[in-house]
Amino acid sequence: MGNEAVEGLWTELFSLDNVPVHASLLPNGKVLYWGRRKDPKLDPNNPDPKIASLDEHSTLSYLWTPAEGQPDKNGKLGTSEQIEKWNQPTYFNPRDEAHENANLFCSGHCLLPSGNLLVAGGHWSDGFGVEQASIFDYQNKKWIPQPLMNNARWYPSVLTLPDGRALCLSGSDNATMNPNINNIPQIFPLEASTSTSTSTSASKPIAWTEVADPMPTDLMLDLYPRLHIDPTNGQIFMAGPKPDSWFLRIQAAETGAEIKSTSGVVGRWTDAKTKRAEGYRDYAPSVMYASGKIMYIGGGTADDGPTDVTEFIDLNVKPARWDTKTARLKTKRKQFNATVLPDGTVLVTGGTSGEGFNDLIHPVFKAELMDPSVEPKQWIEMAPEKKSRCYHSIALLLPDGRVLSAGGGEYGGCNASECHTEAQLFEPPYLHKGPRPTIESAPSVIKYTQEFHVTVGTNDLIRKISLIRLGSVTHCRNMNQSLIFLDRSKQDGSKYTIKAPTSSNIAPPGHYMLFVLNEINVPSVGAIVRVLPQAASTGKSTQSARVADVAQHTVVAPQIQSGLREHDERIIAEQAQPHVVVGLTPICPYGLGPCWGGAYDGLQAVTDIDVVRPVPNHIDCLAFVYLHQDILPNIDRWRTEFAGVVNKGYIMRGIEMTICGTVTKEKSGADERLTLAGTSTRPSLLLTPFQATSQLKWDIKANAPQPITDAEANAYNQLVAALADNPAEVQVTGTLQKHDADKLSLDVRTFEILNATIS
Repeated sequence: MGNEAVEGLWTELFSLDNVPVHASLLPNGKVLYWGRRKDPKLDPNNPDPKIASLDEHSTLSYLWTPAEGQPDKNGKLGTSEQIEKWNQPTYFNPRDEAHENANLFCSGHCLLPSGNLLVAGGHWSDGFGVEQASIFDYQNKKWIPQPLMNNARWYPSVLTLPDGRALCLSGSDNATMNPNINNIPQIFPLEASTSTSTSTSASKPIAWTEVADPMPTDLMLDLYPRLHIDPTNGQIFMAGPKPDSWFLRIQAAETGAEIKSTSGVVGRWTDAKTKRAEGYRDYAPSVMYASGKIMYIGGGTADDGPTDVTEFIDLNVKPARWDTKTARLKTKRKQFNATVLPDGTVLVTGGTSGEGFNDLIHPVFKAELMDPSVEPKQWIEMAPEKKSRCYHSIALLLPDGRVLSAGGGEYGGCNASECHTEAQLFEPPYLHKGPRPTIESAPSVIKYTQEFHVTVGTNDLIRKISLIRLGSVTHCRNMNQSLIFLDRSKQDGSKYTIKAPTSSNIAPPGHYMLFVLNEINVPSVGAIVRVLPQAASTGKSTQSARVADVAQHTVVAPQIQSGLREHDERIIAEQAQPHVVVGLTPICPYGLGPCWGGAYDGLQAVTDIDVVRPVPNHIDCLAFVYLHQDILPNIDRWRTEFAGVVNKGYIMRGIEMTICGTVTKEKSGADERLTLAGTSTRPSLLLTPFQATSQLKWDIKANAPQPITDAEANAYNQLVAALADNPAEVQVTGTLQKHDADKLSLDVRTFEILNATIS
């Protein structure tokens, strides 16, 4: 015996059949998982894409059945089986016969009240999603395609709502060459009360409901938003990655009726008017560790890597505010997982402490544990695991109280040897403190507000009863993860009478693990119980923007609300002045289109900027803004204000201006110099040639500026020649350069003579 009662214990490594990028605990105790591609050990740098493509358009999924103890001599623990190849996710409405299958990598998912798993979105290529939705019928081990969503979604979040429906939010779409955030949420309807596959079959499609677009309030959604249910009123609370928090209300607080516009769109967004102090923090978990109590842990990109700060908010206290008191991880990290345990502690596993997106040179092996009920809140180091668990790793609480830690790789700067198909189980300290209590009998179903009975072992003294929702995890995000402690009203020997949750706001309908804990906080093996949905509302929802026609394989009914591109076109039409171009490089390797949310917020914080266009240029990594007035920006101040929101998550490469004014030519020694006249709001400006270092257009794959064209390189000389000896009214476009506090120049990329002769 070592220090297992203090720092826990890891099992030996054991093998799975793929890299479990996505994993969900099912009501039968099995873990459903899938990865990115069929064979994660193939080198994607192979020139033949048929051999090692990272963009396969199909999914192989697997079921792992946990077992006790250590792996056997063959490195196996439990059993892993592949779902039959003929029974894999397919399009409800295939694009064409050649692409009938769907890749559910980079999707979002949650467990429905029936115990079936809803999966929304998926992967076409990096940054480009699919509009697919699927249900995994866990009882029949069968994938069932669902009606398509309003647009593609890559990296969406999916959340089970208090009424049993499911909210799908965000994700990158699949626009040709320029993917953008799908900013229009949708709600998946209730399954039929039978909870069988026939309720969601292709012959009986059920439609999505369109939810209010937050864009009119200048809210740009992030990839994989961190969502929680406010137990006091059922609102959806968005904790991150952006620092500003928001609420989405689906139902009116007074009547419980659905909030619905005349066009049939539901929901209303409101600013929570509270902000996390640590700024934009992606690839970090947000955990509801007790009813209404949330912690946001680590993540983001600061000066020397991710942050170590944990921030807290209590939604039970109104108005809810992020606490100024924080806790610090022993080791800063991002790309990691956080898991709520039966005793109310929170376990952190994996991640990287290095700079950049997914630094595999500095993986974090030691786990950390916090008991947030103890003040001051602090993290305690646990035993280290054997493999790095960074980007695309998962962690999942099992009914026996252990935590599955697996995956990592596929891709984000790794190589084939770093795509981990092996896993470990962590045994928290509570499993090494003494005998475990036992649950001799427990109901399989419980109902809100009603009491139920649990019988424990004869000599067990029970101190606490906890209820933890089955986990469904990917990309640092365990969707719907929550814990509540239940009260007991009576004890008769080893039989306890326990009060069920009083509201679906506290515990949305579905399956949970029920644990009893003894006087030293050692939990039993969890009993899986189903919390039945409350009586369904009689109100009918308007169907989704897009509903698949099964017979015709077409999509019918237009989207009700305008998308980001329509918002973008409206803004362009409203503006009388030219836009300003901002060159931005995200740390996220997938480009500015998908990884846009943080940059949008950062630009909104720049004092000089009046309007940010909601659609960036993904190919060239450029954003477009309009200023309050005709000025020459102070790029140093822009960078400071921008970084105050995004930290180091993006690099502001420079600013391109389009300016109109009188250009004069004068001799400067042997050379000729061009000057653009100033105005009452901006100084005069020296014009200079456009060079390779002037280029703002970015090559994502090369991670370098794009080559400049001959026309760009010659623009300055052509302007010199066009002016002859007379000043002219010219519209000049080029990169703004700052040389010192008072000296600015513009590298001329293109120009237009507006008035060729000015006397």
